[in-house]
Amino acid sequence: MAAAETPAEYSTVLNSLLDAVEPFLNEVIDHLAAAARWRDQNRGAEPDSPPRLLRDAASRISTGLAMAATADLRILRAHYDPPPDLAALERELKARSSGNTPPQPLFPHPQNGPTGTRR
Repeated sequence: MAAAETPAEYSTVLNSLLDAVEPFLNEVIDHLAAAARWRDQNRGAEPDSPPRLLRDAASRISTGLAMAATADLRILRAHYDPPPDLAALERELKARSSGNTPPQPLFPHPQNGPTGTRR
């Protein structure tokens, strides 16, 4: 990962890692959950009991995988699709509306479609 120079390269490496470990970790999750349910020991178990700890461990592994995927997506979005600068959009809107002409929409809709002029 250290050799990655762009967020896309980093994402590719991270996704390769997650793809490689996910099947193994899913097996670990299944075994921990099965161990937690062994002989129905999990029913009515106390919060710090072994069945609850095993179930929580399985849940946290699953959550960790999901969190890594979410972090990867957020890194990509922050770099390649950042949120708009609302302050700049507001300034532009104020500048447009301060003149004598009516304000133009920030995101104009096309008047002509694929079939020609709209009626």
